[in-house]
Amino acid sequence: MLSAACVFLLAATVTSSVSRPPVDVQPCLPDKLTAYRLVMHTFWTRELFPKHYPDWRPPAQWSRLVGRSHDSTYTLYRLGTRATPSVKAMAETGHSDLLEAQNQGEGGILDVFNAPPISTGSGRTETEFFVDGNHTTVSLMSRIIPSPDWFVGVDSFNLCVDGNWLDSITIEVDPIDAGTDNGFTFTAPNWMTDPQGVIYKITSRYPSHPAGSFYYPYIKRLPPIATFQFIKAREYELSEVFHHTEDDKRYELLKLEREDSVNVINNNDQNNDIQVEMEAERREQEMRIQQQLATRMSLMKTRHRLSRERKNKNRRYRKRYRLPVTSQIPLTSGVVPRGDKDAILNSIVETYHNEDIIQKTRKTARKYRLARDCRVGEWGDWSLCSKSCGVGEMTRRREVVKHSRRGGKPCSPLLETKWCGSAQDCTQRPSYSW
Repeated sequence: MLSAACVFLLAATVTSSVSRPPVDVQPCLPDKLTAYRLVMHTFWTRELFPKHYPDWRPPAQWSRLVGRSHDSTYTLYRLGTRATPSVKAMAETGHSDLLEAQNQGEGGILDVFNAPPISTGSGRTETEFFVDGNHTTVSLMSRIIPSPDWFVGVDSFNLCVDGNWLDSITIEVDPIDAGTDNGFTFTAPNWMTDPQGVIYKITSRYPSHPAGSFYYPYIKRLPPIATFQFIKAREYELSEVFHHTEDDKRYELLKLEREDSVNVINNNDQNNDIQVEMEAERREQEMRIQQQLATRMSLMKTRHRLSRERKNKNRRYRKRYRLPVTSQIPLTSGVVPRGDKDAILNSIVETYHNEDIIQKTRKTARKYRLARDCRVGEWGDWSLCSKSCGVGEMTRRREVVKHSRRGGKPCSPLLETKWCGSAQDCTQRPSYSW
């Protein structure tokens, strides 16, 4: 089972030194919202990192953690590339104002989250965030205080593996240099890198400068200075409720009980579903064509029957009033020979029955006209999220082009809603920066 084999990895040696573009053999379902609990543990102690360990002004500590759950189009930072102004400000000062300008639901971001700062070198902090089938990756960072431009973080880590959400995983991380300051020590003065360098991982031997605070050439690799533990907290399912009378479509979040086993859908099942849908559509089209042919045949039979009835009525009418069958036929419709009483009576009878036939034909045609399905236009743009913190919703609408008639299919929903927002509550937590 996946959860037993690879999910409960309590000490996975995954570092942020390698970019992890999302590669899914099978994606997670887009109609499920999953909440994760993130726990950051830090191990910056004098015993593990004795060199230049800061005891005061300020002592060893960590800024607040900022993160995003997002899709493959968004990047918080990436090793080997230059830091954005927002990442530069966060790495050098711990200020996240520029990062906070990135709103939820924009630029591939699903959830914006943060965690309180850690006031000592060794400690922990935690928070929660959301992911869904369209936003399966998470990126985050926290500044090392004091430092020139150093931080720890995770770049685009995918929590969806083979169509399933990881239950729990722990990632060990190393210090990262933002490439914006030339300082080698924790308390080095501000010395801007010009031109700006690229983001890189700090190791025990790189940068290879004896003054470096993380320079320990006698060990192969630095001990983990921090870990990030992701724990699946709960899942929500998006349930569609249709109201055809109101032309509305709304969604509700239903909390799912945690399941011990996970059903994996293989590609063959998906192909079978597609074939079944195609076959059903083909049969529906054949039935529609047969219905049209049957309607046309019925109209032809009705006209033929009415024509026979008209002739029979004419014969009965002539017999009742003992009218002779005249051979004089009007040259023009509605014109009869002057003074010919029999021709005038025949014309009156013919006109009366013709009008009766026309009315019956119209009623029959209306009865057998094909049904018309409702047609709707294209979807409009999504609205902004209804909440800046907590769970909100985004909506979009479309208009009716033609309403259904004669028993046709009703209009599909004109309003669509999806979730947005953050797992964070709306309480403002203080932010400390040095």
